[in-house]
Amino acid sequence: MKSATSHRRPHPTAMAAFSLLLAASIPVAAADFRFEPFVPSPVSAGLSGTGGPYAAQVAGFDTLFTNPAALAYVDETWSIARVSMNASGPLFDLPSAFLADDIETELLNLVSDNKGIYVGSTLSGPIAFGKVDRNFGFGIFNDTSLVANIPSLTKATILAGEDFLLTGAYGVTVYEKKEQSLSLGLQLKGYFQTFFDQSGTAIDILATATSLKVNSLPMVLSTGFGVDAGLMYRYGDLFTAAVVCRDLYTPAFSTRYTKLAYYLASKPETETQSELLPIKLSVGTAFEVPLPDGWQTVSSWTFMCDYRDILAWLNPIPPNPVLYVNFGTELILLDVVSLRAGINQTYLAAGLGLDLTFCKLDFAFYGSELGIDPGSRPLLNMGISLSFEY
Repeated sequence: MKSATSHRRPHPTAMAAFSLLLAASIPVAAADFRFEPFVPSPVSAGLSGTGGPYAAQVAGFDTLFTNPAALAYVDETWSIARVSMNASGPLFDLPSAFLADDIETELLNLVSDNKGIYVGSTLSGPIAFGKVDRNFGFGIFNDTSLVANIPSLTKATILAGEDFLLTGAYGVTVYEKKEQSLSLGLQLKGYFQTFFDQSGTAIDILATATSLKVNSLPMVLSTGFGVDAGLMYRYGDLFTAAVVCRDLYTPAFSTRYTKLAYYLASKPETETQSELLPIKLSVGTAFEVPLPDGWQTVSSWTFMCDYRDILAWLNPIPPNPVLYVNFGTELILLDVVSLRAGINQTYLAAGLGLDLTFCKLDFAFYGSELGIDPGSRPLLNMGISLSFEY
């Protein structure tokens, strides 16, 4: 990537892309828009720092997002609240562009150099209330999101809004003999989402951006419920192998409104549309390093590996299989400091966690891929979480 501070004359294509970027910051209407349903996924910097979540990971309250079968082994944890934020995009280039003498030119160059741009921010919380205990877990979460995805001048999507997630899960040991055990888990979830949403070309978005009429904001209301299932094998605390199937059956119902006024008056553009979300099947293993008796500095050291979304091979244009191989490790010192690292979609992940007794603070930096091949559309992400768990 070329420096965002180099001064060049912007190309016409870059000028159009910049207009698109400006429009992305305003949730405005378009004559034609399409919403792709998805299940809310609250931000967890603790999981992201290892490139997770992993199918074979037992992660306290975050076990609700790893594998329902892992609840058979989790210790009791209450979550009172959590505030988390995740930011995605050219995080190191944007500040220098905004500090430049000619901000417009620098942003134009940034869009042109990256052949498209993705900027997103998700704020999770403060609602993150729930409990996990041996065999059972439940949680209630909220997210606020703003995303501008601009892969090309002819295709762009803007999404901004709020969602709520309610989930409950049960995991039980069905076989146990000496050091070996096998558990099964089932998880139910329901969600509610309301967003400003627009898809179109640069011309479409620019036209609506100039109108700035609040009454013409497009809206979408989406609800859904789903079932996840998991299987986990453990050999003592040393080795774990697991399978998790997310969205085993998850129908989503979306209603579109061409104007904010129609949304408030419950006058949809069309009848409610329904569709099944694609199944996500993942397999993984985890290995905990046996530590000598008497070691007090190192509390635990775990290595994890996943192959995710196996059924993506069935897509008409399947992604590069290497994108779904993830590795991660977590080293816990004195039961206070957690050092994390991993590989997420061929990019590095790193994180740091601090257990301050009355709260937990987690940081994470990690890369991800928006395209179907490594390096086609790389994305930098940064996350931070402040959790109140006891």
